[in-house]
Amino acid sequence: MAMLQVFVLAAALCASEGFKTQSAPQAVLLNIKQAPDANPSPPMFSKETMPEVSPTLKCVINLTLQYFLIYTGLFVVRTVNQFRTTKMMGLQRMLESACTTVTYAPMLSVLFVGTRMRAIQLSQGETEKYGLPQWWVQAAMYYCANAVMAQVILVMLLPVVIGEAAAKTDEDGNLDMSQMQVGGLMATVLSCLRYLIMLGLYGGFSVVMYGCFVMKGPTEIWNGQEPPVSPALFSTMLCTGAFFTVYLLVAVTKTVAELRGNSAFLQKLSSVLCLAKFSVNFAPMLSILFIGARIRALQMDPKNGNPQRWAQQCFYLCTASLCLQTFMVLVMPFLFKCEVKQGQCEGDVEFETDSQAIKGVLTAVRYMALLAMYGGFTAVVASVFLIEHPTNPKLTPPLSTAMLCTMNLATQYFAVYLGLFVCNTVKQYVQGGLISKLMAIFEAGQKTVMFAPMLSILCWATRMRALQLAKSQDGTIPPTAGPPYWAQDAMYLATWSVLVQLIMAMIVPALSGSAIEMDENGAVKPPAGMSRAVTLSFEITRYASLLSMYGGSSAVVVSMFLMTPETIPPYAAGKGMVPPPPSVPTPSY
Repeated sequence: MAMLQVFVLAAALCASEGFKTQSAPQAVLLNIKQAPDANPSPPMFSKETMPEVSPTLKCVINLTLQYFLIYTGLFVVRTVNQFRTTKMMGLQRMLESACTTVTYAPMLSVLFVGTRMRAIQLSQGETEKYGLPQWWVQAAMYYCANAVMAQVILVMLLPVVIGEAAAKTDEDGNLDMSQMQVGGLMATVLSCLRYLIMLGLYGGFSVVMYGCFVMKGPTEIWNGQEPPVSPALFSTMLCTGAFFTVYLLVAVTKTVAELRGNSAFLQKLSSVLCLAKFSVNFAPMLSILFIGARIRALQMDPKNGNPQRWAQQCFYLCTASLCLQTFMVLVMPFLFKCEVKQGQCEGDVEFETDSQAIKGVLTAVRYMALLAMYGGFTAVVASVFLIEHPTNPKLTPPLSTAMLCTMNLATQYFAVYLGLFVCNTVKQYVQGGLISKLMAIFEAGQKTVMFAPMLSILCWATRMRALQLAKSQDGTIPPTAGPPYWAQDAMYLATWSVLVQLIMAMIVPALSGSAIEMDENGAVKPPAGMSRAVTLSFEITRYASLLSMYGGSSAVVVSMFLMTPETIPPYAAGKGMVPPPPSVPTPSY
């Protein structure tokens, strides 16, 4: 019943906030200043005086480095093992276990960026001056990031300590003590470390969410009338809460089973929670989309900027849909005599019950929730392109590279899952080889878009750092400010390499007529029977796209440490491979 209350409350909060958004008057916009791009004011900072990277971005960089270093290392080891007679299987298994420990990185990163965005709005960019976010919120961010790192280190070092080939983790990234051949003091120490890590992770993210709600703006800026938490951040926190609630219940259920033994109830709860993870796995990408739309609005109005009302309603629609689907998977098997099963694809579930009426209602609600989520996502993407400057449409700045890459990755991500959903629905009524083949194509595409959430948040973190350094002496931020041109090119490189892999997954079976096979890195294998020349070109394209993704993302990470006010547009000379956006005229008031 506790879970029932949590998810019903979340859905109710979405509805109530949506009604509030609908009835809220538009904010009064006064004297919004934008620096002219033709002759920008000199930068406020120099290489010697620029502020340090904020704690928020340090934590995001921490999580990003963990994520991409582990996957890059695994890619390198797997590639080497393909060409060596003596294979490094122990190291490969160790890295594969470490990959499961960074599951939380995208969700934590987007929550941190949303919190930082709230602090920037309340302090009008003077976060260091006013100490926002609060020191204890920043400490909680460090606890979360370091908890994930501690889990990675524990998994990597444990084989050396206990002499096993690799430490075992469950599918949720938690250390699996049941598979360890240790006992006595060592087992006690490992168990204590495991629970301390979980406490730091779950306690830390809860503190960050609480800090967002109680964060106060400076009196000299807001006079006690600071705006409430934005719909984008509120929806992000609800998605984060649903995500970590499900994963926490999974960990608690497994812990209880280890301590008290398994039971029919625990087995049923465990299977239901595993299916619930498929629903909440959409949370990181949805939250990134919400935050991106919010940052786009703040680009035009740093004080009161918000996306269109209908776009904010779609934030709540997507969030309510996510919470409703999770609630149905968790609660329905215990309220009715029904069984929840995984559908034909990830993210899809089916309800089996003897009552055709109940089954019909549950199926209808499930389809309505899915349609609401995909419809809401599409509307949010459209809002980013349709939003205009609140006082003069001609002053609307061009879309940033980070936003374009996020839209690209989000479209790829949800297009794959939408294709699976449509194919699975059609297959229930129309049987045929074409539908089965299309489902196989989209299932292959799932592995190619798994990096989309982390790549997106990496782009936004880099842009936030660039905007911090681009502030000019007159207090404005030039509309074309952004990361160094080469870093923006790296963003495009990583983004389009994912798209290349996705396209390859779709055209190969269409051209060859054979089944799709993916390698361990998530790349499409060349079909058997192809000519040597075609196979060679296919392999070159496959490795080039993978190297482009890893290389591009690594370059973006490096840019956060190397960028200075002198090396970012509009102050930097030269240009990258992608032309800079056009200048924006200066408003006359």
